[in-house]
Amino acid sequence: MANLQGTTVTGNLNATTLSGSGASISNNTIPGTAINATTLTNAQFQDGAFGRANMNFSGAVLQCIVVRYDARPNISMPTNAQGTRNSNLRLTITPTYTNSLIVCEWMISGEPNNHDSGVRVAKNGSVVTTSGYQGYNSNTGQNNHSFINSQWYDPDNNSTPQLCKILYYDKPNTTSSTYYEPAFASSNSGTRTFNMNHCTGSNGQNNHENGTSFGRIWEIRQ
Repeated sequence: MANLQGTTVTGNLNATTLSGSGASISNNTIPGTAINATTLTNAQFQDGAFGRANMNFSGAVLQCIVVRYDARPNISMPTNAQGTRNSNLRLTITPTYTNSLIVCEWMISGEPNNHDSGVRVAKNGSVVTTSGYQGYNSNTGQNNHSFINSQWYDPDNNSTPQLCKILYYDKPNTTSSTYYEPAFASSNSGTRTFNMNHCTGSNGQNNHENGTSFGRIWEIRQ
């Protein structure tokens, strides 16, 4: 064993371990070509060392968070621009960079008691109205018949649940914690009910199926 002291090493330094009170390598001075992908373990690739803050190439997935919801509540769908947010499918993320692209995905199982209904996207407690990232059809504007998704219609609103799929993009321009939720609303003059993870006719029995809902949020480096 030998002791090597110095602030700069020119050339190659081969070692299996670094030890001692001052044993450290600055993650800002190691070029990507110097990291051997076959020997760098996940445990070594930590946020405080090489982590996601140093994944500085466009398109890099910096983080991905998933939620799952199996309960079977009945959710009120009022006729207003905000609707009813579902915190059980809330996707929370703290972006690494201010210009990151945030991608939200939901797969929501269930059935409304009437097809005059839909889903909007809310951020930090309110339906998104930011120009270019509205949580509804921006060509129509924020009103009671404008949604991100309004796909529920079939001859049976009793025993046949469906799967509502939502894909949403945002650039929140912040590194503070931010959360997104689906917001359920009616497009008619009356309040509807969304039966999450079950159908209108039953909370679960033969010929009246149950399902499961998921959400996923990504941070993509730009």
